[in-house]
Amino acid sequence: MEELILNIREKLKNEDTFYGPLSIQWTMEDLGYYKIPHENTIKNILRRNGKIEPRRSLDNYKPKNIPYPEIESNREPNIVHEMDFLGPRYLNGGYRFYFLNIMDVGSHRVTANVTEDQRSVTVVDKLVSSWQRLGFPKYLKTDNEICFRGSNKYPRAFGIVIRLCLNLGIEPVFIPLSEPWRNGCIEKFQDTIQKMFLRKHYFKGPEELRSKTITFEKRHNEKYRYSYLKGKTPIQSIKNKIKEMPDDFKIPNLTERPKKGFIHVIRFIRSDRILEIFGEKFIAPEESIYQYVKATIDVKKEKIYLNLQGKTIKEIPYSY
Repeated sequence: MEELILNIREKLKNEDTFYGPLSIQWTMEDLGYYKIPHENTIKNILRRNGKIEPRRSLDNYKPKNIPYPEIESNREPNIVHEMDFLGPRYLNGGYRFYFLNIMDVGSHRVTANVTEDQRSVTVVDKLVSSWQRLGFPKYLKTDNEICFRGSNKYPRAFGIVIRLCLNLGIEPVFIPLSEPWRNGCIEKFQDTIQKMFLRKHYFKGPEELRSKTITFEKRHNEKYRYSYLKGKTPIQSIKNKIKEMPDDFKIPNLTERPKKGFIHVIRFIRSDRILEIFGEKFIAPEESIYQYVKATIDVKKEKIYLNLQGKTIKEIPYSY
């Protein structure tokens, strides 16, 4: 068994994929082994054979120490969901696909959704499907892709993804431009799904891709252990029953403009004091230069409240 574990680790390492104890466990499952050691047993075998590599030092990393208005989950499920596209990727024959991945930050449960495009209607469909598995969040964090926010031509009309959120009482949060690490949890999962799924499997066609994606999602949520969760799996981390989506749920009318709700846009203000919101430009106060601000759109009051370190520093009319 010890020799087998060391051989699997070496094979995974040579394939430039994850080769830790959990990856070795998963590989043994894929190979059909009946008796599979506990993750800690595998870790002890690797340590005894000098195969536990030290973590890379972060001594050279020096944070800028600029306060950031992070939306915290407080390690509770369904406070914050992070969403991002991965792709495009291709199967033999030219079939193009994407993954729309969503993670509940508090529990690290995920949904992995295969899509053929990045249209807003596709995002709405996969969001509803994901929330049927995860439950509704309070906040939905995304980057600034146009399919998530709406139209450059009509920035205040709000796209159907924003409208879906506002109709359900969910507050969209748009991270700063060109700073994908602000959605760090889903970005790390993107790396996981590439190394532990896409690079390890051959898919004969779209149906097999979708089928194996469902299996991967289930196995991740039930068996992947995170230090963030103190060694628990995403499912084990949930203490209380999650409020699930009703069986008779129907997508609300998204052609009507929402009448209430909040949208949060986080931006870094430079010396020109430009605050960009969905393609529109506003002037921020001088005190916000070289700082992160959170611009909260109050749909009901038709105002933008500009917040710096928890303090409102400016109100901007925002009729639509």
